[in-house]
Parts: sequence; structure tokens; C-alpha cells
Amino acid sequence: MPGAKELKRTLSAALREGILSHAVLIEGEKGSGKKELSLWLAKAILCRSENRPCENCSVCRKIESGNHPDVEIYGGSGGARSFHIESIREIKNSLWLAPNESEQKVYILLNIEDMTQEAQNALLKSLEEPPAHARFILTCDNRKSLLDTIISRSTVYSLEPPTREECAAALREKFGEISEKEAELFAIAYGGNFGAASEGFSEGKSEIVFLAAKVPELLKNGSSYVLAAELSAKCKTRADLLEFLERLLNITGRCGIDRAAGKKAPVRVSPAEAVKTSEIIERGKTSVLQNCSLELIESWLCMELSRVFGGNL
Repeated sequence: MPGAKELKRTLSAALREGILSHAVLIEGEKGSGKKELSLWLAKAILCRSENRPCENCSVCRKIESGNHPDVEIYGGSGGARSFHIESIREIKNSLWLAPNESEQKVYILLNIEDMTQEAQNALLKSLEEPPAHARFILTCDNRKSLLDTIISRSTVYSLEPPTREECAAALREKFGEISEKEAELFAIAYGGNFGAASEGFSEGKSEIVFLAAKVPELLKNGSSYVLAAELSAKCKTRADLLEFLERLLNITGRCGIDRAAGKKAPVRVSPAEAVKTSEIIERGKTSVLQNCSLELIESWLCMELSRVFGGNL
């Protein structure tokens, strides 16, 4: 979990000193590792080793595999209002039952911003006066979508996104076949979001990422026809083209910022080029979502981006 080291130290200290709240709310962007951190905290709470979590005992192994009887994980199917009150009713029915193997029970509730209003209100009652053996670990992308009363009865911890270097290092550790240069490029293309970058690499998005990185150089060399051909070959669906535009936005934006700060960047982009490119990308995404012809959008992109990187800002 790149980016979580400091937060893990904070949570470990609170647990060691006996001041960890019965309800912990972990806030962080999608793909930042909230679920992994929640499982790590559940291990730390229930592990019986001196240095918790040890990651090797039967307790830690059961939690990692999802087989510990005193750790229950809930979450919606994805999207607004997909986390229903029935799940909260299940929690309420088991809340006062004694733990099976451990001294405490841990309830992990993922993406609670997806809860219906009814479910949030029902959860509030469980958070207000839980039994001594109950612990809640909640996660959300942004606390602003939650009831103030949920937030006030939890201790909120923000999971900061990893640095680009941390994300690239974690990618190399997870994927032995990825090169140092590729890992850096993926880290930039996905804004340092390790979860999203991992998913992108696993799903074979390398060609789209590499194409996005080549755009400035291709157009500075007058090879707009090469870009047009590659876009047509690699972006055959609207989802592919949207993916390309998102990666291009992150790459040009980050490299433009780095250049403005006098830092090295893997792609040559000036701050002015980055700003103009972002405007074109936003218009391109709108056209894709409005079901305009992909061929026309790709042709238009090549023309507009040629003006930017061909020196005609």
C-alpha cells in the first residue's frame, strides 16, 4: 500500500495506547488502497502477536483469506445507493452476539458513500452505542457525501495518495515484468493511483498509455498521420478513447507541471502546451459521451493537438 506508511504508524500508535476509536473512517480516492488498509487494521486489532499485525499467525492469515469468523465485510455492488439497509440490519442482528474466536468483532463497511439515506440512518444507531467488543472500520472516497452524524461518531483518517515514485516502486514490486521506465509512465498516467495503475496494467492498457505518451513527440515531428493511424487501431470503442484521453490528460498535465518546476519528466511538454491540451481533451470527452462519430473525434483530436504541439498555440 504505497502512501499508507504514515497512516499505519498513526493507527498502530492509537491502538497500542488504547485510544483507537470504536469507529474508524478511512477516507481516500478510489484505488488508493482503503480496503487493503482496512484489512491490515482488522489484523492489527485481532492479532495476538507482540508486533501487530504479524501477518503470519492464524488470525492474520484467516483475515487475509476472508475466513475469520469475527471479521465481517460489507459493501454495495457499486454506485450510488447500492449499499442497502438490509446489510445494516444483518449487522444489527449479529452486533450483540459474542465473538467466536477473538475478544472483539470487526465490521468493515466499504464505500459507505454508496449507502442509501435509510442505511446511513440505521448505521448511526449502531455507531452510537455499540457493545464493547464491536469495532467498525468504514471507508469512503469523500466524507462530504456522508451524514454529519456519521462523521461525528467516527474518527476520520485521510489516506493520502502515494507519490509518483512510491507508486512506480510498488508497481515494479507487484509486476516483475514491468520495466522501470514503464512503471514511471504508468504512475504518471494514472495520477499516482496505485490501484488504478495496477488495474490498467493487468487489463492490458499498456498500448494506450504508451500511445498517449508518444503524442507530443509524434506531433512535434509532424507525424500526425501516424497518430491518426494508431488512434484508429488502438481506440476502437468509446471506452478505449476515453481511456486514452484520461491518460493523455494526466501525462501532459504532470509533465507540464514538472517542467515548470524545473524537474525532469519522461515526456516533453511545456506548461502552455499542457493547459491547451487539457482544454482539447475536455471537449473531446464531451464529444465521446454525446455519441459523436469516433472517426470524426479522432480526426479532430489529431488536428487540434497538431496545432498545440506543432508550435501553433
